[in-house]
Amino acid sequence: MPLLLPHTAPPAVRLTALVLAAHTSPEVQHQADMDVLARLCGHSPHQTAELLDRLTTVRVLAAWHHHRDTDEVLWQLPHACTPTRSAVHPRPHPMRRP
Repeated sequence: MPLLLPHTAPPAVRLTALVLAAHTSPEVQHQADMDVLARLCGHSPHQTAELLDRLTTVRVLAAWHHHRDTDEVLWQLPHACTPTRSAVHPRPHPMRRP
């Protein structure tokens, strides 16, 4: 699942989004080990946490949390708003009579 970033995002932020996308599952909440994320991002865990904060600021992530006791990072993606009803009513077919 691609994570949409502003085209002006720095390479470190883009790489972090790519790593998260590779670890994203169909679940609502996603998780990975902080050391794994940091290693794949090429940064320290502290720097990776700062990058996750930046992804939250630009709303690529809805939220994230680091469980220090298990070293797991959990994150949530923003929910896409899907309309329940069409705002456009279908036009009657020109060849059909109502």
